Amino acid sequence: MRYTTEIACTAYLTLYEQKRRIQSFLIDYFGTNRMFWIETSLSMIVTRDEAVYFTWLKEGKPDRAEQEMFVFEWREKRGESLRLKASFLNRLTEDTRQRQFDSIVADIQRHLAEPVTSLRITPKDEIVIVEQFHRRGDGKIGYGLYPYAEDEQGRWRAQLGTSLWIYEVDFDLLYEGIRQVYPLQLEEFDPTGLNIIGQSDWDVICHHWAGLAHANPSSAEFLDYVSHWTATTLSRVDRIAVQGNL
Repeated sequence: MRYTTEIACTAYLTLYEQKRRIQSFLIDYFGTNRMFWIETSLSMIVTRDEAVYFTWLKEGKPDRAEQEMFVFEWREKRGESLRLKASFLNRLTEDTRQRQFDSIVADIQRHLAEPVTSLRITPKDEIVIVEQFHRRGDGKIGYGLYPYAEDEQGRWRAQLGTSLWIYEVDFDLLYEGIRQVYPLQLEEFDPTGLNIIGQSDWDVICHHWAGLAHANPSSAEFLDYVSHWTATTLSRVDRIAVQGNL
C-alpha cells in the first residue's frame, strides 16, 4: 500500500541537518545491520535491503515490494515541508496499516524536533575521536586531521601534538569548507591519500566553517570544536594533513 503526507520541517534546521535526523530515525526503525538508501541533493530513498529498491526501480510499483520503502522529498527553500511517500506490503488490515503509517510519521516528527545531543569526544592515545551524527552502525570509514611538519630528511616528524578523527557522516560538513581550497596546484582532494594543506588555505577553510556554524546552529558546537583545534595546531606547525581510510 502507498501512503503520502507532508511533514513540516523545523525552521532552524538546514537541509543537511534534516537529512541526518531523518537518517537517525531510519537507523532506529530498520536497525543498524541492514539498510539501503540512495541520497540526492533533495531526496532520499530508503529500504531495508537493496533488492526492494531495484524491484521498485524496475517495475515502478513500490506497493508491490515485499518490505517497507520510504521516499523523502525536500523543498528547495529552507524551513518548508518535506514530502514522505511510504510503501509497505504486510498482512495488516487497511486501518491497521494506516495507523502504522501515522505512528511512523509521529516518530519522524519527534526526531526532527529533538534537541541536539552533545558531541561525543573520546581521547585515545594521541588522537581525539569527535562524533556528532556518527553511530556505530555507520561503520569505521573516516578521516584523520594530523599536525604536519617535516624533518631535515623530508620525513613526517613525530610527536607534533594531538590529532583528530572524524567519521565520514560528520566529515561531510567539514568537507564543505575544505573543498573551497581545492584543487591545490591542480591537485584534487584525495579521500584515500594524504592531503597536506597549508596555513593560508586553512584560513579560508575556517572562515567557511564559521559561516556554516552560523547557518547550521545545531552543528555549531562541532564546527567550533574542530576550528579551535585547527587554530591551536597551526600555532605550532604550518600545515595540517587530512587522510582518509577508504
